[in-house]
Amino acid sequence: MGLQYDDSAFYYFLLSSFTLYLIPSYWYILKSLYGYVRPRSEKDLGAVVRTTEEKKKSQLIKKRAKASSEIFKPTFLFNLLLTALITLCAVYLIYNLSQDSEIATFDPYEILGIDRSTDNKGIKSAYRKKSLKYHPDKNPDNPAAEATFMLIAKAYEALTDETAKANWEKYGNPDGKQSLEVSIGLPTFLLDGQWKYVILLSYLFGMVVLVPSVVWFYYSNSSKYGENNVMYKTWAWINHAINEKTTVANMPEVLSGCAEFHELLMPRKEDMERDTKAMKALEPMVKPHMNKPKYTHILVVKGNYLVHAHCIRATIPGFMQDQLDSMLRGSGNLVKAFIEQCHQRMWMGPTKEVIVFNQMITQGVWIKQSQMLQLPHFGKGVIQKAAKTEGMGGSQSLEKYLELDADVRAKALKEIKELSDEQRSDITTACSIIPRIDLSVSTFVEDDEDQKIYANDLITVRVKVDRLNLEEGEEAGLVHAPRFPAPRRESWWIILATKDGKIVSIENVAKKTKVFNHDIKFMAPPQGAYDMVVHVLSNDYVGLDKQSPLHFDVNDPALLPKFVPHKEDMELDEEPTMFEQMMAGNIEEDSDDEDSDSDVEDVTAKATKKVKKASSDSDSDSDDEDMPVLKKEGTEGKKDQ
Repeated sequence: MGLQYDDSAFYYFLLSSFTLYLIPSYWYILKSLYGYVRPRSEKDLGAVVRTTEEKKKSQLIKKRAKASSEIFKPTFLFNLLLTALITLCAVYLIYNLSQDSEIATFDPYEILGIDRSTDNKGIKSAYRKKSLKYHPDKNPDNPAAEATFMLIAKAYEALTDETAKANWEKYGNPDGKQSLEVSIGLPTFLLDGQWKYVILLSYLFGMVVLVPSVVWFYYSNSSKYGENNVMYKTWAWINHAINEKTTVANMPEVLSGCAEFHELLMPRKEDMERDTKAMKALEPMVKPHMNKPKYTHILVVKGNYLVHAHCIRATIPGFMQDQLDSMLRGSGNLVKAFIEQCHQRMWMGPTKEVIVFNQMITQGVWIKQSQMLQLPHFGKGVIQKAAKTEGMGGSQSLEKYLELDADVRAKALKEIKELSDEQRSDITTACSIIPRIDLSVSTFVEDDEDQKIYANDLITVRVKVDRLNLEEGEEAGLVHAPRFPAPRRESWWIILATKDGKIVSIENVAKKTKVFNHDIKFMAPPQGAYDMVVHVLSNDYVGLDKQSPLHFDVNDPALLPKFVPHKEDMELDEEPTMFEQMMAGNIEEDSDDEDSDSDVEDVTAKATKKVKKASSDSDSDSDDEDMPVLKKEGTEGKKDQ
């Protein structure tokens, strides 16, 4: 008999498939609900408050984290609805399986609806009533009634026939031990002719509509993004907008033109008047700080205005602030894409300009403004007074101010009357957070004995950075950037470049320890003297960058001492291989065999010769070891001659 469709097997298949979805789905739902009820800590969110200026940023981060909770996303709500629907289907399947005659435990008493103490007369009476009720003649075209009738007959047999009863008690079935049955895990209704059109339409819908739609939806979204999760349109824009003459002043336009911000910055028709009015109000504030715009598209112009307003700390309308915050939060990957584009062309100048631009949008300062604006509560008047601090000499360098003795800074701050005690405390805290680094560079070739570099050696340039603001065992925390709408981890761009501005290596390093090393490896160039520069640029603060000159000489590899192998190593070449030894042994055992190939004879003869030679050498060596030999100076040399 051929394979049959089996409802029970189909139910098990569906239930297993549903389980594969329901288990991770319920985990995601419970995790999202728990995350909403018990949100992450301020430290995990990056909403730490170390100075009063960070309070507003902390509140915004926590508010955004709550608003962006998973439970408010359409994907979560859709998954919740789908999970509930699949759960109901799973419950229905479990119920059907529990009622299935082939799967449920066979209990003749339960089938006949009698107690276990019922006598034979009661068994016959119950059987008669049940069989009359479910007899196929009284229930034509009712497969369920027919199956129940057969089950009633089997239950009666299990209780009245001694053999059937013994089988039931031993195997759980009156027919005895059952053999394995194989069936197709598809529902039996598929065999019913009345469903053929529904099945055909479902198949066509799945293959012609559903599958192509899913593939198109996935491809249309994934095909937009390239390396580093940056859109392909943005890569094309970067290639067009950045050149060897790009400066910090050009970067707001470059950032604004990225495809990631097109939908964000493009005003809707109903908002066009509002946006135009707001931009006209911004124009007199930002124009004095801008280069002549190169692009006039409304997207680029609007983004250009917003970035300049952020850097000069201008007040903008709330709806524009939200758009600006979205731009700044999305700038991280884009800045890395700008740097990657410059790196591919080996441009050191534009790379440095891009990094400085990133520092400026992080701290909210702009070209020609004082670096000391990065400190809390430092306005124009406070900066001028702080520049007169002993040791500053009128300079407004942030690095120089951080290098002052803490007591000297504290004394000078007390003399600035417009600062409160809380504000002075904020300034002191910020000075302890903002890094001061010491840089040292060394060059070497690993496992090299003479410490010299030869052409084609693998050179290692080790850059050692020491954060002087940290104590031993202390780690760097989040960047102090109260005007940047997202938490940032402190990191450094370490660049090796030639003196004429060609990048050899560049990498962003985000190690948190007080002292960290970064190794740059490259193949040594041809013989000659070389001068390079190691740049260590902050990703987050303006004015803290360091650089160190690097000089090394590459020697001619011909000057290397010639490698002379040891005598014993050379003798190893004369020893037979394992294969040759095996062949030599075989040929000695089968020397009478005349059917051997001539090639095998040659190989084995050669192997035999090697084995004999090796054994004789070992014998002579052992004899030599037994008899100590005394040599005079020069004797060995004469023998060699």
